[in-house]
Amino acid sequence: MPIHPGKVEPLAERTRDLYEEAERRLLGIIARQLADGLEAHGWATRKLSAVQQVRRASQAVVDELGKAVTLDVFDAVSEAYNTGHRAAVAELGALSDDARALVDDVTPNAQAVDRLAQETVDRLTATHRSILRAVPDQYRAIVAEVTATPLLGTGTRRQATQDAMRRFADTGLRAFSDRAGCRWQLISYAEMAIRTSVGRAATEAHMRTLTTAGIDMVVVSNAPRECPLCRAWEGKVLSISGPDGARTVEVEHATDDGRMIPVQIAGSLDEARRAGLQHPNCRHRTRSYTPGVTRTGAAESDPAGYEAGQRQREIERNIRKHKAREPAAVTPEAQQAARAKVRQWQGAMRDHLTAHPDLRRLRHREQPGASNLPRNTAPAPGEFTEAARIRSGDARTPREMSDQQLADAMRTGVLDERDRARIEVEADRRDRDDLLARVRPGGRLAADLTSFSDSELARVFTHLDDADGLRIMTEMDRRDLATRLPGVRPDLVGLSDADLAARARGVGPDTLGELAVEAHRRDLLARLFPHG
Repeated sequence: MPIHPGKVEPLAERTRDLYEEAERRLLGIIARQLADGLEAHGWATRKLSAVQQVRRASQAVVDELGKAVTLDVFDAVSEAYNTGHRAAVAELGALSDDARALVDDVTPNAQAVDRLAQETVDRLTATHRSILRAVPDQYRAIVAEVTATPLLGTGTRRQATQDAMRRFADTGLRAFSDRAGCRWQLISYAEMAIRTSVGRAATEAHMRTLTTAGIDMVVVSNAPRECPLCRAWEGKVLSISGPDGARTVEVEHATDDGRMIPVQIAGSLDEARRAGLQHPNCRHRTRSYTPGVTRTGAAESDPAGYEAGQRQREIERNIRKHKAREPAAVTPEAQQAARAKVRQWQGAMRDHLTAHPDLRRLRHREQPGASNLPRNTAPAPGEFTEAARIRSGDARTPREMSDQQLADAMRTGVLDERDRARIEVEADRRDRDDLLARVRPGGRLAADLTSFSDSELARVFTHLDDADGLRIMTEMDRRDLATRLPGVRPDLVGLSDADLAARARGVGPDTLGELAVEAHRRDLLARLFPHG
């Protein structure tokens, strides 16, 4: 089954909606604060003193956004990867059942999907600091502009406030600049980042699965309304792992053993992607190419269809723009005007789709976030985020997680036996390293070994050099001799100090006395032989 980034891009819709609703709430915070007491004396002074209230309200929105985005991105990237993998396995129908089972079992665990998801989360949440600066800054700028307008005689305070908020709603929160210096609107950047991430996860899973099955050539589909970037690659055969550049290669016919046939390769898949193929919104699919069997066909150019699609995107942007103006409106008249503009552009959309019946209306692209961040939303369950990291990660993932994160993942009950085993292996490694740090503080064996149990010393023995190992053996011999001394309980000699203290809790006077004798014996040894 061929795959293309557009197939999994709906997985990014919820993340986009989260940011869109967050921006609407931030606009609403500013609008409500500015509208309160708009005609009262001393308005500017009171508004500037309310900057801290605006900042605290913005912080609450951003904190809630960060929790929801983290869980959503991990789920979206994992599902996108699985979609790409399943599409490739479906293409491999010609393989034997055993071969397909091998590919299906090995490939999903070979990719560190959680790294791609975490990279996207980090990329998105890095913009949140800019939001917290931009909202109070914009609020102060609007107060200053509104204060000056009546003094200049160019309008009323109410009209000036509405004009400033309308401009703010149109531009959105442009609080982030990329490395190229381009200023991004918050929603646009978030949508670009998550759609790129899920598209990359799906296509990488698809290509890796095909490569694992020994397939190195794919053919690009002929998609309607193709953009100029992709047009040159339609119907072309590309190499997954080969070098860049067009060439002709001789390969064996898939069904006629020993027969070699020429195949025209237009370049590598990476080369085509660098040139723009499979960009966000791209509908071009890649599927496995079977020499002598797969028919490529002639590509059909459709520039008029591309222009019609771009016009639809333009109408969608205008619908969203005027919907964003409504929560930013300070006056009832402005709210009514925003609704009228929405209806006007929705009529333009209906007319455009009537003129181009091959297009379909994508209503989700016309909608701001639909209450994805309600005011009293419960915090996103972090333990399921950690479980998703374990499920989609590789052997190194548990090492990158804290003890609390690993415990949260185990507590969900959704991990399979293999995932739980990976966490247990990591927990054992951390316990061993912690024990080694106590036995060898600063890289040198502790002078007093009486505080460690027999099992603890045995566990670290294989990780020590010969000199330290000899000291451990000497300590074990000393304990063996101590068990033969009168008045010494052999079962207490091999316990650590912590185990001895645990034994002392809730025991009777007789047993407590025996434990005290053992503790006194150890204290006496430490005083008489301070260097071991």
